[in-house]
Amino acid sequence: MSEEHDARVWWDQRRTIGALSVWLGTVALFAPRAVTRLLGVRPDATRRDAALPLLVRLVAARNIAMGAALLVSPPPQARRTSEVTLLLTGLDAAAVLTARRTGDVAGRSAALSLLVLALTCVGVVQWHRER
Repeated sequence: MSEEHDARVWWDQRRTIGALSVWLGTVALFAPRAVTRLLGVRPDATRRDAALPLLVRLVAARNIAMGAALLVSPPPQARRTSEVTLLLTGLDAAAVLTARRTGDVAGRSAALSLLVLALTCVGVVQWHRER
C-alpha cells in the first residue's frame, strides 16, 4: 500500500475515534443519569446518587478533550495522544470491571468497556505500526 493510503487510513481512524469521543462525551455531559442507566449502573444510583452527575460530567469532559485532541493534533502529537487515550481507556475498563465485581454495574457495561478497550488497542497498535 502507498504511504498516502496509509496516512488516509490513519487519519480516518483518528477522525472516527475523535468524533465518537466528542459526541459520547457531549451526550454524557448533558444527560449523565440517562447515560448511566443505559450503561447498566444500578437503578437506585442513577436516580438518587447526588455525586453521580458530577462524576459522569468530569469523565465526559475528559472524553471531549481527548477526542478533540485526536481531531486537531498533527501526527507526532497525535501519536502521544493515542497512547494517553489507550492508558485512560485501560483505567476506565479497570474501574468498570471492579464495579462489575461489586455488582454496581450490569454485565453489559463490562462487555462494552472491554470492547472499547480492545478497539482502542487495535487502533493504537495500527497507528504505531504505520508511523
